[in-house]
Amino acid sequence: MCTNIGATGSSVKQSGKTYIGSVSDDPYDIRTKVVVRRIQGEFAYIGTHLSPLGESSSAADYSDSVSGAPTRGLNEKGLAFTWTLALEKEENQPCKDAKRPHDVWAEVMGTCATADEALTLLSRLPRNFAGAGMIADKEGSLILVELGRKKLEIRERLDSASGGTGTNVNCWIKMQNSEGDPMVSISNPDVPNQSRFTRSEKLLSDTEGLIDLSEMIRILSDHEHRDRFAGDNPWIPGHGYSICNHGSLHTAEFVSEKPAWGSVSAEVISPMDDIFWYTYGWPCGESPQHGDQLLQERSWGHFIGFKLSDLPAGDYTTLTGELTHLALQQFNRLTLFSGSGDQISAENTSH
Repeated sequence: MCTNIGATGSSVKQSGKTYIGSVSDDPYDIRTKVVVRRIQGEFAYIGTHLSPLGESSSAADYSDSVSGAPTRGLNEKGLAFTWTLALEKEENQPCKDAKRPHDVWAEVMGTCATADEALTLLSRLPRNFAGAGMIADKEGSLILVELGRKKLEIRERLDSASGGTGTNVNCWIKMQNSEGDPMVSISNPDVPNQSRFTRSEKLLSDTEGLIDLSEMIRILSDHEHRDRFAGDNPWIPGHGYSICNHGSLHTAEFVSEKPAWGSVSAEVISPMDDIFWYTYGWPCGESPQHGDQLLQERSWGHFIGFKLSDLPAGDYTTLTGELTHLALQQFNRLTLFSGSGDQISAENTSH
């Protein structure tokens, strides 16, 4: 359960750049870590791996369907993606050999160099998931695509010449009436898709022509609608209504049978710079207010830039928010993005 935002062309402050960003919303006992994969005969990529903290987890069906790598990604050719889960009609069942999302996206990352190549591959792969994808490449293409078990539709196609911005939440826009579950439609004010979509679209519109890494992070850290009680969400009680999702049932501790959901990480991908920006926990970096906001006291409060071309294969963060030994070995090749908007080589900082 996530929010994606993207911008390209004239919508971006520095002409010629493209950004896609996301908050990764999950039960707080299901987490992401940063990985670099280099497999012979395939394009290398950097991205996130989603996994439960333990052998068992809350929302087991959800975890089984989406866990793995990559859940967001950038490959060596400058192709990037992020996506959100959607909910489609129950009668739309997968075919026998349909692939789970991380398997589909791994094939995209390993074999495709452009957004158009990714679309071609996505259209022919059998899919055992429903989602809203956001694909960008080094040439400035930015494509919003709706993916179901039965159909695929391009929602919007932007490029560096036309410019433009876009938002994905946990429903479709183009295919919603024909293929989507009506509960999650953005026309339903009780489900957080409406609040997160309209707020993201407003913030992107307000910063048209001025969007840069700092603005992307500011939007992902937005708290509008945070005061709405997440327990009132009829679809997923405990999942909140703001972009930077502080979901809580206001309980003293995390209960796997009734989990709270929120932003367990956030990511901004810059294909032209070959950088995957990542933060653990809430992108705002605030401390938790309730006991069921598990591990959110470990929120970094800043983003670290991982430049794919500089980094060997392996895990760079842990599911509990630490930099790994490999990351520390490569520390002088990482970049810290400070709250003031400065980018600082990590070797010139203490961490």
